[in-house]
Amino acid sequence: MAVAEKKDEQIFNVRNIVGLICLALFLGYLPFYLKKGRKLRRDHRYTTATIYKTHWSLKSGKFADSKFVVRNVTYTVSADADQLSGETLVGRRFLVKFHPPEPDIATLYLNAPIPDDVPAPPADGWDVSPVPVPDGVLR
Repeated sequence: MAVAEKKDEQIFNVRNIVGLICLALFLGYLPFYLKKGRKLRRDHRYTTATIYKTHWSLKSGKFADSKFVVRNVTYTVSADADQLSGETLVGRRFLVKFHPPEPDIATLYLNAPIPDDVPAPPADGWDVSPVPVPDGVLR
């Protein structure tokens, strides 16, 4: 009986350690996530991104990977593409909101496609979206 109790205690300790590690990772990432959102709400510009690849995640579904250029530097941003899972996305352009001092802080809006007749964005992006976007899309 003592061996079984000792084994149960060891399993309990391992679960606690794993739980604490997961909690620490979550709490470590949370400030970055909140800071990113604050930066984008306060100071942002818009540009276009071109989808270069899509991939599937077992946990989250379809994702779209895109590239965009700001001041001659190429950045990448991804987004959940489940809502467009039946569509071909590679080669299409979508709206991106980015933080000008740190363009790698960006959000890709797959619900805001950029028509072919919209010209290439300026090197620093646009102050406002170059296309009309439905209310609530640019959160």
